[in-house]
Amino acid sequence: MDLFDLLEQKEAKEEQIKESELSRGDCIRLNSYVGSRLNTDFRMKNKKTNNIQEEISTTEETTNTECNKIEKIEDVQINEITDKEKLLVIDGSSLLSTSYFARLPRQIMFAKTIEEKEQYYDKILQTKDGIYTNGVFGFMQIMISMIKYQKPTHLAVCLDSTRMTFRKLIYDDYKGTRKPIEVPLKEQYDLLRNMLEAIGVKVLISSPSKDYTNVFEADDFAGTLSKKFQTQIPVALYTKDEDYLQLVDYNTVVWMNTSKATDIAKACDINLKECNLPNNTFEYTVDLLKKVKNLKPHQIVDYKAISGDSSDNIPGIKGLGDTTSIPLLQKYNTLEDIYKDIEALDEKGLKLKATDWKNELGIRNPMKKLVEQRDNAFMSKKLATIKTDIDVDLTLDDLKINIDKDILREQLDKYEMKSIKL
Repeated sequence: MDLFDLLEQKEAKEEQIKESELSRGDCIRLNSYVGSRLNTDFRMKNKKTNNIQEEISTTEETTNTECNKIEKIEDVQINEITDKEKLLVIDGSSLLSTSYFARLPRQIMFAKTIEEKEQYYDKILQTKDGIYTNGVFGFMQIMISMIKYQKPTHLAVCLDSTRMTFRKLIYDDYKGTRKPIEVPLKEQYDLLRNMLEAIGVKVLISSPSKDYTNVFEADDFAGTLSKKFQTQIPVALYTKDEDYLQLVDYNTVVWMNTSKATDIAKACDINLKECNLPNNTFEYTVDLLKKVKNLKPHQIVDYKAISGDSSDNIPGIKGLGDTTSIPLLQKYNTLEDIYKDIEALDEKGLKLKATDWKNELGIRNPMKKLVEQRDNAFMSKKLATIKTDIDVDLTLDDLKINIDKDILREQLDKYEMKSIKL
């Protein structure tokens, strides 16, 4: 986008203001907003970045703290016509959950038991008929905002249907440490799906099955869509789940929703105000993933195979963390390459190899754990690997945004979300 394109955009915006009969104050505010965004585009411009002195930790703060920063959306206009095509894939389960916890009453947030929480369920945002809506409200608010400001031409939302997926066949304790989903949140999954489908947004979700074989998670659908369409259209995956980082590719970016977005960008010498991104979001490209995480996209699964993932109860190799896994992967590239180099060694050879690693990589001797927990490592890699080959009968045209504004307004009115302006 050159200077003339930007000037044309500004002139077009000014003409719209004249025709809209806005007040002088509204015109000034809108002009200010347009001016601040003139140099933005869907893809972040290439910038020279300084070497990061230390890895930026993107560990999430509490969901409530992060989401309270979500700016209020007012007078959103859905613009379905853009000059560049792009596909936005939303991790629906992540965004719904984030929105739900961000809008819980304080009594529930600080309750210590489920019984105590249940006493205050009546204070959760709901319709007059008692239908919980706090999570769906936040979801719709943010989705409409992204359609407005990031201007995707194609859209899909991926949802989890159950924790009983094909990964339970690999490891029965997968996600076994997670607490049951609270009823007010669980009930909003169906509400969200029905609302999205009513307005014409494609939703991908598995049907529950007793044998789990063909039951997939939201990230499996997102991975499948990105690999299926990235040769045809730029893809952005919006999530707060770092598993998605393995999907970063030459034409696929991950929009990571995190309270650390500003800190990460600063370390990368990037000004987020110059990037057309959702609020509290950092865009991971292949190069930026290497700078921030010191890993290539495909190494995310190898990293989890060694270090594990407590949120999903992926065991990894117990006792080995980042200080071991990252240096080893920088040297060997994959988990398979690490074991290829040590599996034929006898006890003396293993000791010599451990000494070499200490001198070259600066890591303590992890050899005993690597040898004893080999099976755990390879199982963990299977658990962490997002499927990208689900049989999805969709074309790019099926994902094109064509939201019926009248139906959207009817849905928002039906569930008493009238404060979301279109």
